[in-house]
Amino acid sequence: MERVITSKSCKEVGVLGPEEIKLDRNRMKFILKKRFRHLSGRKRLGLVWIVLDPIVISLVYLFVFTVLRASTSVQTVFIGITLFRLTQNSLKTGMNSIQDFTGGLKAERVRTRVLTGSMIRYRIIDNLLQSLGVALILYIGYEVSLFGTVSFLIIAQIIGFLSEGVGMNLAPLSKKIPDLINVVNYILMILFFAAPALYPLSSTQGIHYKLNELHPFTYFVESARYLMGEQSEILNLDNRIFGFFLVVLVLLIIRGYSLIDKLRWRMTTWS
Repeated sequence: MERVITSKSCKEVGVLGPEEIKLDRNRMKFILKKRFRHLSGRKRLGLVWIVLDPIVISLVYLFVFTVLRASTSVQTVFIGITLFRLTQNSLKTGMNSIQDFTGGLKAERVRTRVLTGSMIRYRIIDNLLQSLGVALILYIGYEVSLFGTVSFLIIAQIIGFLSEGVGMNLAPLSKKIPDLINVVNYILMILFFAAPALYPLSSTQGIHYKLNELHPFTYFVESARYLMGEQSEILNLDNRIFGFFLVVLVLLIIRGYSLIDKLRWRMTTWS
């Protein structure tokens, strides 16, 4: 393995040996543990808060709906809020992905594959933690089918990765224009109430319904509700639009990860 440094890039040329592969795996584990330790901080419950967060938020809104005598079911609220908060958190994580390209290893330059590998592992675990608690509640407490529960967990993984991919593409711009982070936060806040997160799409009508047809989140949350036996409009939506969204979002994921090596060379003094 040879490291080639030019004015535009820093690349490793050649085949990795067994020792280098083992070292990269250890580096990935270190970076992954560091990220979760950072999330846990000094909290006694640590990562349990990631599981509890969507459950508590869902219960709060469920209480509000009960007081207002709304007809939205418990399952619909849990599914919608969990997937939207997962979308929100993953998007923000993606936007912050270029804040530190060292992975906490200051004394050496880790390979880009180590950073991307740790990011992928972190996203899988984070998606699972944010959706597993709600999935168990729906499966055990509300007798949602095993197929529906597993489908919900799979959709949570997909929507987490797609959202992070969008965020990674926005990261260079947010680095240059920090105000963009506030703009995105406001947009997410509006979408939380405008998108079918707190209620099914069938509760909307007119221009509200039409606008939600142009929102990728709608297709994922309505698919999850359909597969879990809840009220859903997914069969009435245009699958061509859904397919278009999927293609665009997958391309954004690929572009986001492919940009990492270029960005870490351009935006850091030692990476």
